[in-house]
Amino acid sequence: MKAVSVRRQVSMLILLFVAGAAGCASSPDIVTREKAPGQKYSAAEVREILLDHPFLLSGDYFRERQDLKPFVLSDVLAGSGKESTQAVKESQEAQEKRLAKLEAAVFEGRRAQPLSGDVLRWKVGFLMDTQGVPSYLADRLLSQADRLSVTYDVLFVHHRDLEQVLSQTDCLQRHDLGCIVRITAVYPGARFIALVESLTVPSTYPGTAQARFGVVDAGIGYRFPLQQMEMPLKEEADVSTFLELVVRRSYEQALDHKGLMPWTTHVFSDQNGEYFVSAGHRSGLMVGDLLEVIQEGRVVNSPTGTPAAWIPGKAKGQLRVERLFGEDLAVCRLISGQPPTMDDWLIPTRVAR
Repeated sequence: MKAVSVRRQVSMLILLFVAGAAGCASSPDIVTREKAPGQKYSAAEVREILLDHPFLLSGDYFRERQDLKPFVLSDVLAGSGKESTQAVKESQEAQEKRLAKLEAAVFEGRRAQPLSGDVLRWKVGFLMDTQGVPSYLADRLLSQADRLSVTYDVLFVHHRDLEQVLSQTDCLQRHDLGCIVRITAVYPGARFIALVESLTVPSTYPGTAQARFGVVDAGIGYRFPLQQMEMPLKEEADVSTFLELVVRRSYEQALDHKGLMPWTTHVFSDQNGEYFVSAGHRSGLMVGDLLEVIQEGRVVNSPTGTPAAWIPGKAKGQLRVERLFGEDLAVCRLISGQPPTMDDWLIPTRVAR
């Protein structure tokens, strides 16, 4: 019904536009923010969905919808229509072979390899929705994410580390995603946040496991479309395979978009002329590295409205890494220009190697 409501508003806008073009005195209303009785979206919001940000039709504007078409692992090889019906009737042995082929395709064919020349690593945090993900499944998924971070050459940030930082704010209580990514981008310095909204496994086997998850790019403040995945499980041991696939898809989605902006970090504190940044030796920084202080940047969108690239503004200052400390932190000194704030981006201009 929500989608129908939007379509009705769209139809009305189109009719008004055509009428205006034909010589009618009044022009179509595409700026009003007030919602008509019974309507979920205003005319301005419909314009933003269809013209300014058409990609939102399958993204955040319809996050509350529960009818997302799931990515069903068994359907990848089973096909559709009559083929699906026939696949259901196949023997258990044939089903196991199909799943084995799929796992091989995911584990081997799409295995991420560190890019040659990459010396700086991005941080990817995993944040669980405690209402939709049971604690025992969250622990198992986070263990998989930690283990696979080596394969994908990223720095894994645990849910508890994100939660600890956010506990000093009301971001989680308000479900304010913008607030969450802004804070965690500054400290502990996560470029991507993998959000796992729901995760269920069958109580008896065989059964079907389900997951709903997505990735947010904290650097440019953009949430990529949610993913919904289902997988038939023969026994409890198959849960690990399912969780691994969820983690792999999360890492792959993040890495597919890491090129939207250069590697960056942030200052999270300063004391007596020393600036503490949320990246260190694990990220790939070394003593002597220079960091440009960038105050402004802008996102360039593609014709469909999705981000195409981030363009940094002019540098307002420059820092030099003086020493590394902690698990992955550094102390810097200002060597020219204006001092940084937590909102500024720090981009390497010379890497001491």
